[in-house]
Amino acid sequence: MPPIFIMTVVTLTVALVLWGGLIYLFSGHERRYFWLLLLGLPLSAVANFVVKRPAIVAVGQAGHVPPGLGLLSPTWFLGFLVLLPPLVEEAIKVAPLLFGPARRMVSGRGSAFWVGFVLGVGFGLGEALLVAYAVAQNPQYARLPWYAFTGFLNDRLLACFGHGVMTAVLVTALARGPRFILPGYLAACGLHFFFNLPVVLYQFQWISIEVESFSMIIPLVVFAIVFERLRRNFSRPEAHRARNEVVYLQR
Repeated sequence: MPPIFIMTVVTLTVALVLWGGLIYLFSGHERRYFWLLLLGLPLSAVANFVVKRPAIVAVGQAGHVPPGLGLLSPTWFLGFLVLLPPLVEEAIKVAPLLFGPARRMVSGRGSAFWVGFVLGVGFGLGEALLVAYAVAQNPQYARLPWYAFTGFLNDRLLACFGHGVMTAVLVTALARGPRFILPGYLAACGLHFFFNLPVVLYQFQWISIEVESFSMIIPLVVFAIVFERLRRNFSRPEAHRARNEVVYLQR
């Protein structure tokens, strides 16, 4: 068995304990959200194989861009490759809300926050499986021991949290009404682009791998702030009212 798969099991276990524990504790010990992880799990594969890959091929052929050019590709095509993941993935991550059981869970802004966060974490877990499969196809990594993939562990844990925050931004916007849908979607895409920026800069060979690794601290801090602000603004008031207030008249 490729050693990356051992680290993948470790990564998924740690992610479920860490982010599952966060969801359970901060949502008021709610368990009803956890099944949404299963809905988010296959969405990364759908985004990559059903949407992004065919789109890249179609646009490349239409623009007469030969495959395999890498950084020698035209600037407009490189820009397309950078913007495609946020635009596609942020839309696909909320696709489960098209189904009645998931949509009915969004009963208010607080539940919208947690539904979005859990769907995003589920997407991140599926993405970890996809990345692990890609790594396993490279024979170079087969010689390494499983514990050499700590970078994979750290990166995927952060990605699960990041996807959760991005999706929470969009779902809370959906819960606020139609006029907030586009701003929420663009905000989620912007956060996604910001999250990917260190990796993009490294792939363009504008920064070193050491700078790329260190710079990931910045998105982590920003996303933690966004998470806490959303949680305070959307989650806590609704939960507090549900437990402690009796509403006699609602307008």
